[in-house]
Amino acid sequence: MKYPLRFFNLGTAVAVYACLLILPSDADARIGERRDSIERRLFDSGGIVYRDEATRQNRMAGMPYLRFLDYLPSSADVRIYFKTPDGRRPSSSDLNERRMPDGWDLHLIAVDGRSVVEVYRRSQAITEDEFNQLLAIHAESSFWKRLSEEERDKLESAFGVDMIRDDAQVRAKRLGGNTVLFVDSGVDARLADLAASDRQQRAPISVRGF
Repeated sequence: MKYPLRFFNLGTAVAVYACLLILPSDADARIGERRDSIERRLFDSGGIVYRDEATRQNRMAGMPYLRFLDYLPSSADVRIYFKTPDGRRPSSSDLNERRMPDGWDLHLIAVDGRSVVEVYRRSQAITEDEFNQLLAIHAESSFWKRLSEEERDKLESAFGVDMIRDDAQVRAKRLGGNTVLFVDSGVDARLADLAASDRQQRAPISVRGF
C-alpha cells in the first residue's frame, strides 16, 4: 500500500565502525535535518524542551530506542519536546512530571547535530488525519510504502519497521494507537547489525558453566 505524500563491548573495530557509520543520510525531510532547524520551527509553534530530569526519565520510559543508546557514537544526543495541539505555549502548571498533558511529545535523537530517530507520541490516540500529516511531513517529494510480511522479514531493522519511503532513505513504524517512529534507514540497519554482533558476543559468556 502506498501513502502518496512522497553494556556492550564489541571491541575497538566495531566501536570505530559505530562512530563512523551511524550518521544520518543527506535528506531534506525531518530525518536528516539539523536539530536547531527543528527546534526553531517547534518553538515558533509553542513547543518547549523538557529540562527537568525526572520528567525526562518518565517520558522516556518504554521508548523503543532505549536499548540502542549504547550503540550510538558519543556525539548522539536525546532531547524530548512537548507541543500543545493548538500551538499554545504550555504553562508550568500544564506540565506534570508523571502525567503527559494534552498534546504531543517529540523524542529526537541527533547525531552530529542531525536527526536520526524521531518518535511522536500523542496524549491520546492519533487520528488518521494526524497520522497522514506526519507521513506527509516526512515524505517530502517521495511517498510511503507499507512493507509486506515477507519484505519485513528480509529487512535488517533494529526497530522492526513496517513502512519505508520510496527513496529508501527513511523508515517508519506505528507503535500502538498514539505513537509513530521515524528512523534514518542506514542507522536502523546499522543498529540492528551492532545489536546482533553484541548478542553473538554475549552468548558464550551467558551459557558458560552449564
